[in-house]
Amino acid sequence: MVLQRNIKYDTIKTINSSIIYQRGVRMMKNIYMYIQDTMADFEHGYLMQALSLQSMLGEAKVKLVTVSKGKKSIKTAGGMTIVPDVNLYDLDTANAAALVLIGGDTWLDNEQDDVLEVASKLLQENILVGAICGATLGLAEKGILDNRYHTSNASFFLTQMSQHYRGQDYYKDEIAVQDGKLITASSAGSLSWTKLIVEELGLYSKSTVEAWFNYFSTGDAHYYFEMMNSLENDAQGH
Repeated sequence: MVLQRNIKYDTIKTINSSIIYQRGVRMMKNIYMYIQDTMADFEHGYLMQALSLQSMLGEAKVKLVTVSKGKKSIKTAGGMTIVPDVNLYDLDTANAAALVLIGGDTWLDNEQDDVLEVASKLLQENILVGAICGATLGLAEKGILDNRYHTSNASFFLTQMSQHYRGQDYYKDEIAVQDGKLITASSAGSLSWTKLIVEELGLYSKSTVEAWFNYFSTGDAHYYFEMMNSLENDAQGH
């Protein structure tokens, strides 16, 4: 464990820990979600819902922070305008619980090189990176998938679209795949992808996550009540 002291702000940061203390105050870590034009806004819906359940715990464990290059507003595939919270170049990796990369049409553009470099750095530091749909194409192009198990929309999606992809032997024909701190998914795998992310971050008990997943995958009201009861137990520390 590495400790860094910032004299100017009297801050002590614990790298790769779930807690950061500033002037003795507990501070939550951030889930950074990179946003870009053409972002597939429907692919992170389950993740947003899962994070929102933290309000029932009394105290959130992680905070969602949107980030873009130059802190520019973006237009999603569905036509929504999103104004990011921070500039990519101000992203605090020491305070990162995860980096989430959403699909879109621009992942092979040179403008994505910087965020893909951040993703590679975070994985090297054992920090979670989640990529779905087109974002996996960006990882493939930069060689990040060459020796990690992963998935995407289809194996040919990566082999035909990426000139530098060499990870064919590590491709799994599943909707969501986890290999250590890397979690990838196809465009159809957002629910399973979110489940893996939430489990890896340890946001809720196993029973809560299972009930949540079962409810949203089946629509059975039984699981809704099971989820709510389990969340109440989580809040009480049971």
